[in-house]
Amino acid sequence: MIDDSQLWQEIYEQDRLFDLDRRLPENPLVAVAAGIRKNSIAIEGGAFGDEGKGKIVDELCSRFARHFGALIVYRWNGGANAGHTIEFEGKRIALHQLPSGAFTPGAIVILGKGMVVHPGDVVTEMHEVERVTGQALPARLLIDALAVLALDTHRAFEAQLKMWASGGKGATGRGISPAYADVLLRHPVRAGDLQAADWRDRLGRHYDLYAALIGGLGGTLAETEVPSLAGKYPVGAKAVFLDRLAVQRDALLPYIQDVHQLVFDAWNNSEIPFVFEGAQAVGLDPRFGVYPDVTASDPTFGGILHSTEGIVHPAQIAVKAGAIKATYTSSVGTRRLPTLMDEPLANRIREDAHEYGATTRRPRDIAYIDLPCLRFFARVSGMTHLVLTHLDIAYADTPIRVCTHYTDEHGQVAPYRPDQNALNRMAPHYLELPSWDGAQVRGLKTLEELPPEAIRYVAFLCRALDVTPIFGTTGPQRDAILSWIP
Repeated sequence: MIDDSQLWQEIYEQDRLFDLDRRLPENPLVAVAAGIRKNSIAIEGGAFGDEGKGKIVDELCSRFARHFGALIVYRWNGGANAGHTIEFEGKRIALHQLPSGAFTPGAIVILGKGMVVHPGDVVTEMHEVERVTGQALPARLLIDALAVLALDTHRAFEAQLKMWASGGKGATGRGISPAYADVLLRHPVRAGDLQAADWRDRLGRHYDLYAALIGGLGGTLAETEVPSLAGKYPVGAKAVFLDRLAVQRDALLPYIQDVHQLVFDAWNNSEIPFVFEGAQAVGLDPRFGVYPDVTASDPTFGGILHSTEGIVHPAQIAVKAGAIKATYTSSVGTRRLPTLMDEPLANRIREDAHEYGATTRRPRDIAYIDLPCLRFFARVSGMTHLVLTHLDIAYADTPIRVCTHYTDEHGQVAPYRPDQNALNRMAPHYLELPSWDGAQVRGLKTLEELPPEAIRYVAFLCRALDVTPIFGTTGPQRDAILSWIP
């Protein structure tokens, strides 16, 4: 077990940086062991979501496209409950279901089997990309025919359930949980159903099922208003629902196909870079998160195995990088983290870092860095590398507090557990580490430019989590990125 006090002495008193003040001696994407597929990287949220990983995926796609001319970008989980903002030629655009590589010519972006796809929102996103770029989608889009559809019926059911029971309060309103529940209940509708000649019959039966379910909750499906990227509207009668879906179907049919052979062939050709993009984060996993603020999909690297139907085992991926905010943690929902900050520091960070949900616009809670929590997430997800975002959110007049361990109500050292009752009993214990002026870091692009305090902090955090840094961000600009890759 890592001794954080000893680590502090090595770094802050003996000035030992473990060579993390310079680029790595070898490129981890290329210098791989036997059984590891080179030019492969997966990015997950390493904490509770909203870590800014989309910009890193976008940067990776640009780099790979320059060197190889082609690449695969594979989104393995979630749906329209995700949200990340990409900057394109000075314009900002929020993506929800389209992977970040959608702006990269030469990329094939795949919405995988592990996703739940809302047809209307995909079409809206495609139109938004065309508006911003002045052209059709720069990348080639494919939607796995086995991807589950998350429809307005699911959003209506989630809305009714949220009013009926407290268990739905962690939901975004995008119908994610009901769509995944359909798989377990053995009556999902998939993207491939839109290709069928009898698609109206299939989707009509689906409508009837949800009309009955919502009726059982005391509501009416047709009258229930649902959100979308195009605005709110009532689901409407069955004919209205199907006619709306018909328009979306016509737009998406060219992109829906069986992607199994393509993924198999590309994965077995290591000269084609493979980027896996996850949605949400480990801390929102239904097994490793804190109820009710969890998602319904698998946001860990393990989700890749299911989504690719066993073609890709996470152990074969060269770099499995978790993205965290370098100097603090944010959280949305009802979970109460042991390390929550008091105001006004939390509000200062919230305003400077624009800590409001990309999809829901909900203000996020702000917490100190929590090593027991982050170690748990790194372990259960199989994380090998770290992406440190928001290195510019630091204040020279305010030390960075890092929780090193908890004690329980009996004064005994206790581990992190994904259970709110257990967390409520935990008392955090902190180290205070020297900070730096974030304004001076903003926009930096080389490790050599970072202040010594920032380098020491990165070394401390990465060694404490037993992972290797690979990227960092120093501001909201698209190119404000540091790299440890040689």
